[in-house]
Amino acid sequence: MQRRRLEREHPVPHYWDHVKWVWGYDDLDEFIAFADTIHLDGVVERITVPFLIVHGENDRQIPLEYAQRSYDLADNAPSRDLRIFTREEGGAEHVGLDHFPQVSTYIADWVSDTFAARVPAGS
Repeated sequence: MQRRRLEREHPVPHYWDHVKWVWGYDDLDEFIAFADTIHLDGVVERITVPFLIVHGENDRQIPLEYAQRSYDLADNAPSRDLRIFTREEGGAEHVGLDHFPQVSTYIADWVSDTFAARVPAGS
């Protein structure tokens, strides 16, 4: 993702300074080499609890195919859901900022419904 940004995108001002600071790098080339190793492959396969991914169809920060890939790889989760928000309904941008109340309500309802069903009666 970072290499893609470096090669074709013009992120917000001071983006690279911020990213290097967050990850503890002074040199951009060293950070980019490290960034190639940052992914969820080998991680999502180990998820063994209910798993939800929400994503906007117009997210220009993280491609939709990454959400789909994580969903596909999370095959050890006892349940998994992928909810893609469309432009028509709102929530289609990065982290659903174009209609965040809808996205956050969906997530809260999913958590409530999913985990309420897992609580033993009388608990």
